[in-house]
Amino acid sequence: MYDILGIGELLIDFTPIKEKGVKGFVENPGGAPCNMLTMAQNLGAKTAFIGKVGNDQFGKRLGQVLTEQGINTEGLLYSDKYPTTLAFVHLQDNGDRSFSFYRKGCADVMIEKDDINFELINKSKVVHFGSLSFTDEPSKSTIETVISLAKERGKLITYDPNYRPLLWSSEEAAISGMKIGLKYADVIKVSEEEAALLTGTENIVDAAQLLMEQGVQLVCVTLGEAGSYFAHQNYAGYVKGFKSRVVDTTGAGDSFFGAVVQGILQRQCNLKDLTVDDLTSILRKANCAASLCIEGYGGIPAIPTLDKVNERLKNTPNI
Repeated sequence: MYDILGIGELLIDFTPIKEKGVKGFVENPGGAPCNMLTMAQNLGAKTAFIGKVGNDQFGKRLGQVLTEQGINTEGLLYSDKYPTTLAFVHLQDNGDRSFSFYRKGCADVMIEKDDINFELINKSKVVHFGSLSFTDEPSKSTIETVISLAKERGKLITYDPNYRPLLWSSEEAAISGMKIGLKYADVIKVSEEEAALLTGTENIVDAAQLLMEQGVQLVCVTLGEAGSYFAHQNYAGYVKGFKSRVVDTTGAGDSFFGAVVQGILQRQCNLKDLTVDDLTSILRKANCAASLCIEGYGGIPAIPTLDKVNERLKNTPNI
């Protein structure tokens, strides 16, 4: 059995080396679902991934990295027809990032229903996906089929409505695509921007309530340095963030979400039975994981270990 099955994009991030301007780019394995799985795996979860990469050097490297991280790759396909997706990361001085994608006609968006090992759904407690699977066909139809089936089979569904404007034809198309996942999601993680896009309000308390009215049982809103906010059917609240030396924010939200989902699984109870102490503790650990991730470059390479998370938790007063 697997604790978490992730499905979606797996790609190479090219991260800039900055010394008096950009001198070059370093190849880093990434993609939101596998960043999230890596964090959960580091914290003790047993994970697996379904996705498609090119049968090229990039794809082979990505498969090797997942194996090294302990993520099961039984569901990873290598395509001779489509290349691996690439993304170039553009870093601002404060560590915030934007992306340029080379993805049209690439392997991750060309995943088809015949590519899916549906037995992996039966073997998993949680099925995790993100909105970038909905930017193109056939991945949109394929991933929606997988999630619908997982929902029917009683799996916990976790969703990342990840907003990447360059991958959509318009903001309206992005909002429409991002809303698809809300039909299935039990737990979601959103940034303040994503919460506003999905609900039409910039008040995160109101936005979280609107998302819950659509069937989501736990909404987590990441607030950067300020920490995070959670809304649950019984409780809601803010959880303070951790001081950090920001280098590259790539993977921060994924680290946060991996820690959240692993924290839920550790408690071995239904979502509705989580206490306010459970939720506060889960998000504190998730905030800690994100604060460590942004101190390193890249996606998967910057995901912190359990020891590093525990050390920062131990050395930071819980005020």
